[in-house]
Amino acid sequence: MHKGQRVTLLDVARAAKVDKSTVSLALRDDPRVRPETKATIIGVAQKLGYRPDARLSHLMSYLRNVEVTQKNEPIAYLRFESREDHAMDKIPFFWEFHQGAVSEMKKLGYEVTEFFVGEYGFKYSRLSQVLYHRGIKGVLVSPPSRLEDIEGFYWEHFAAITMGYRLRTPLLHRVVCDQIVIIRLVFEKLVEMGYQRPLLAYRHGRDEHVNRRWSTAFNGVIGHFPAIAKATIYSGDPDDAFMRALRDSRADCVVGLSYAFAQAMTDAGMAVPAQCGFILLDRHDGPIDVTSIDQQPFYLGQLAGRQLASFLDRNEFGIPDNPFTLAIRPRWVEGKTTAHRIAGPAD
Repeated sequence: MHKGQRVTLLDVARAAKVDKSTVSLALRDDPRVRPETKATIIGVAQKLGYRPDARLSHLMSYLRNVEVTQKNEPIAYLRFESREDHAMDKIPFFWEFHQGAVSEMKKLGYEVTEFFVGEYGFKYSRLSQVLYHRGIKGVLVSPPSRLEDIEGFYWEHFAAITMGYRLRTPLLHRVVCDQIVIIRLVFEKLVEMGYQRPLLAYRHGRDEHVNRRWSTAFNGVIGHFPAIAKATIYSGDPDDAFMRALRDSRADCVVGLSYAFAQAMTDAGMAVPAQCGFILLDRHDGPIDVTSIDQQPFYLGQLAGRQLASFLDRNEFGIPDNPFTLAIRPRWVEGKTTAHRIAGPAD
């Protein structure tokens, strides 16, 4: 090897006295290579000054994906509801996420199979053994219907990703549409339209499911918008108590986590948006003409699928030491439940 010449995998293989394929597997931390052999190869590579060729790595990744496409490698989609009712599919947001994730994985050449954890008695050690013996290495963890913990699962054999904050433990990589970014966008639009007194409304438990990020964002972001005179939070059902809170706060726009709050307003005889505006925080939870936020769950599902495929390509198994949260920006959807107002003097 001449001075200045790039060190190749073959150079490392010759120095370590192993096959070139073994070097390739070792440098990708493939579990098929014995730890002592892996340590030797890494030491030799560092001594020789080996550096991977990014363009070649991309090419090899492509070739491996082609091979996967031909094999239809299996992927597990873990679901927490029962197979009979498919409860989460009845919620449009989660159905969209599921469709996005499954379609993306199939496009990348993976065959997705649903596993309902209740069918295994919520014994995660048993479920992980089933997945392992079926040759499954990738796991998409569906958002549970409530805060959930997974204990006893043999994560060291799998690459995994989830969506949202409802899975408390373990801390996996996740994709989200961040609540702080959503609320900031809402406040920008409120000011633009002349609203001054928003009320955030959600049912009990909805804020806890996201580690109180809705209320934290709502209370924190207001300081950046001096045009907002007052911001109020209501936690409860869309009933008479909600209407009393709405009137007592003198809110001019409700920011709701459920369209049921808009229905309660109209049922009580309140004109929307003439008397009070309404913004829905999930476009999929109401009619198409409501002013809302599109959290893009289908795209979130696609991102989850892409990330999981990249973990598998790099043999990144186990609970990550530094789990990341990949957040996307929401989209504003103009509707008929808000109107530009002439702002009055702030209280």
